[in-house]
Amino acid sequence: MSSRRNFLKLMSAAAIIGGHPSLSALNSTQTRGKYLITVHAQGGWDVTCFCDPKENVIGDKKITNWSLDNETAYEGGIAYAPFAQNEQFFKKHADKTLIINGVDTQTNSHSTGVIVSWSGRTAGGFPSITALNSAVNGPSLSMSYINFGVFGNTERLVRSTILSDGVESLSTLLYPNPPNTRGIDPELWVLIRKLNAQDAAEYIADERLIAGNKAVAKAYFQSMNNVDPLIEFSSKLGNSNDWGFADDEYLKKQAFFAITAFGAGVSVSADLRAPGNWDSHKNNDPQQSNNLTQLTSGLDYLWDLAEAAGIADELVVIVGSDFSRTPHYNAEDGKDHWSIGSYMVMEKSALFVNRTIGVTDERHNALKIDPETLEVSNFGSTINPSHVHESLQDYLGLSNEVFRFTNNERIDFFAS
Repeated sequence: MSSRRNFLKLMSAAAIIGGHPSLSALNSTQTRGKYLITVHAQGGWDVTCFCDPKENVIGDKKITNWSLDNETAYEGGIAYAPFAQNEQFFKKHADKTLIINGVDTQTNSHSTGVIVSWSGRTAGGFPSITALNSAVNGPSLSMSYINFGVFGNTERLVRSTILSDGVESLSTLLYPNPPNTRGIDPELWVLIRKLNAQDAAEYIADERLIAGNKAVAKAYFQSMNNVDPLIEFSSKLGNSNDWGFADDEYLKKQAFFAITAFGAGVSVSADLRAPGNWDSHKNNDPQQSNNLTQLTSGLDYLWDLAEAAGIADELVVIVGSDFSRTPHYNAEDGKDHWSIGSYMVMEKSALFVNRTIGVTDERHNALKIDPETLEVSNFGSTINPSHVHESLQDYLGLSNEVFRFTNNERIDFFAS
């Protein structure tokens, strides 16, 4: 009976942690650093209709329909396509935005593109940048790393809360009782938590417990000690039926959940999924226009919410995709896979914003840049996701020897 009881305790801990408990590899017990959000456009966005605008060239295949009647627009140091709701977005948010163009993902494969975009490597076995942020800045928080069903490898550095079925499922769990129902008696709940903590402490103290299982149990014990902020979180979150979002405002729902979690002190990182299928092999423009409208509207809401929550000055948002789309239309007015893409990095009052780094030619081929001057140079380097992630890790204070990059050159995208 005793061995079965211990086994069940261990399984409960493992279920909550969701991986091997090497939580001390990038250890910190206090929240510090930045709140970090990534937004993934699943399937491959067309950046020639967004942040790397391209106009048609006489004698070449048509690259964009919007340039038949319009020209590239500018807001500060950012060029953008007059397409969808881009103008409204960049006029409001250019002053907190850095565009990195000409990023060669080195793949046309969706699975590899997703991995390289958010870990910086084409191979598996490396954590997402958001997992690193949680491991460094809030490993013991009850929901330190939130993921909405996109790439989110933790490599066992931190617990993750995966919400692939949407935010409503966890909202129901955290806020299970309608207003007129009777919840558990508070005094009974205190006793339950006390007994749980006592059992966990006894289990951890067992000298027969192997190191790996002991670390799992310790992580579970830590999570139980951090339950109180979840009460505040559930109160602020409320019931998803009362949120008032339209069915197609999925990014806004995710943003509301993530920013509320940050404000309640239960999380520091979240991976969000941009609405829609961006893999526009047919009818590229209508599909990309609708998706970009939902993306920019959701990002606008996210920043307004962060301001209201008082955390906008501590927030970094990174937007990316698997790769981009071909610099021409196919027979079905679609665009196929193209390895050259872009990142958008957003931070309020940062010194690196309202600018664009990286250049592509009129046919959307990446041009090399000098790693020091960031200007186009035939003797420079092509930007890869590894360059972007290495620079992001340095900037966010996440660099470490365990997951060190091996680039031949370093490119500082976030210098003042």
